[in-house]
Amino acid sequence: MTKNYFTAKEEACKCCGQGRLVSDFREKLNKARELAGVPFFLTSAFRCEKHNREIGGAETSSHLAGIAVDIKCTDAWSRFKILHALLSVGFKRIGIGRTFIHVDDDLTKPLGVVWDYYSKKA
Repeated sequence: MTKNYFTAKEEACKCCGQGRLVSDFREKLNKARELAGVPFFLTSAFRCEKHNREIGGAETSSHLAGIAVDIKCTDAWSRFKILHALLSVGFKRIGIGRTFIHVDDDLTKPLGVVWDYYSKKA
């Protein structure tokens, strides 16, 4: 059995403390954390609608359903280890930011995609 690396507080909305990650998503994330061998510091996990609006999250954000997290990542070595682990356990939706990696398991959105948050939107 895979260790649970995340507390209920880490998984909950930062503004109201409500919500948690979906159990299948959490289990897959735990497997990736174990494989990576580096800590996964969650900067965002479940979000309530109010908090999502306040931070400018998309109306269809997977964070609202408890199937997305942002993992703090500020160096190339950790980024490689985290990305390799996420892909190895089967995640198919990953976003790369300057200081974080977004991963979700939203089957209602395109799969087999990696995007960045650096590019300006047209």
